Amino acid sequence: MLYELGFRSPFKEIKVCRGIDEVIQYCEEWQEKRDSYPYEIDGMVVKVNDISLYDRLGVTSHHPRWAIAFKFKARQATTRIINVVFQVGRTGAVTPVAKLEPVEIGGVTVSSVSLINEDFIKEKDIKIGDLVLVERAGDVIPYVVKVITEARKGDEKPIQFPKNCPSCSSPLVKPPGEVVWRCININCPAQVVERIIYFASKDAMDIRGLGEAIVRRFYRLGFLKSIPDIYRLPYEKIKQLEGFGEKSVENLKKAIEDSKHRPIHRLITGLGIRYVGKVTAKTLSEHINCVEELKDWSVERLGTLPDIGYVVAKSIYDFFHNEQNIEMLHELKSLGVETCEEKEKKVEHILDSKSFVFTGTLHCCSREVAQEIVERLGGKATSSVSRKNNPSCCWRKSQLKVEKSPAVRSGNHR
Repeated sequence: MLYELGFRSPFKEIKVCRGIDEVIQYCEEWQEKRDSYPYEIDGMVVKVNDISLYDRLGVTSHHPRWAIAFKFKARQATTRIINVVFQVGRTGAVTPVAKLEPVEIGGVTVSSVSLINEDFIKEKDIKIGDLVLVERAGDVIPYVVKVITEARKGDEKPIQFPKNCPSCSSPLVKPPGEVVWRCININCPAQVVERIIYFASKDAMDIRGLGEAIVRRFYRLGFLKSIPDIYRLPYEKIKQLEGFGEKSVENLKKAIEDSKHRPIHRLITGLGIRYVGKVTAKTLSEHINCVEELKDWSVERLGTLPDIGYVVAKSIYDFFHNEQNIEMLHELKSLGVETCEEKEKKVEHILDSKSFVFTGTLHCCSREVAQEIVERLGGKATSSVSRKNNPSCCWRKSQLKVEKSPAVRSGNHR
């Protein structure tokens, strides 16, 4: 119907195939003629042509089993490496990045590509000046496939991996069993910036208006030198900056004040402890009242928690036995950031064994908050509809109501 009404629709391209061989043949045909299409396509979707089978086939955490993508081969192009720079990440990992002569691959101009680590460079024998074959893996991420050695002229230069951090000049170390060189200076400027960006990110303290570009700008201006500095920004000076008006500064100030009352699992996430993401942070928060309590936990005790093995436990233990990190937590607390939360009284798990999916926009709160409410009441929040969902558990728009109160702000939702 959409096609008949003049909307752009793949109606003419849809084909019902008999058997997997015909499916493969049709996908390969389209792979050959993808460039003739009026816009970029990176694959096709193969669906079971029988809705009655959808429930029986079910879904994985990634995709429905009755519909799966056939990805075309990655687009490739040759270009030359003109330089290599070394970037320092949030955890101190040093990553070599090749600067390329700009080349268009699949409608996108690629001018840099990660060389991953020192071993990758050695394995592929990559040198500055080399002509290389580059592809966009999954038609997204640039990747060096190989060096075209026969094109070498003899003036190519070996890539010298630094012995000292390119940001703070501290000696780099390669921990046993790892392939990545790291800067272990906690005050390394490059790491500090990345940690602040991560602390303010959506998965952590969710401070809207304090994105990557703003954090880097404030760091250059001297407004931000550490995570606690977020809570003592000079708003009067910020108002004088280009691009900041009265309203935008007030919004930033409010977002920062609101972040002080996030649930402690978000604070744990924002601390950027190596190997500790959202799931592990939630696990930890369920067993403590205050974040500071973790300094009294042994590696063995941490290892008794669900899905926390020795490596993760040791990382958490090391973080909370670093005096600078404990000092930072005390500083955050003195600035009003809540590092403790009152545990809710045990409530009946009225949603036990029920699985929920939230779609659309909720008027009361974000989907993340709604999912937290479900989990507190014993239910499970998933991202896709399956036969395991209770029909009444797929809620949209205003079907979920949450009382707006201080308890909601602090994470103790009613």
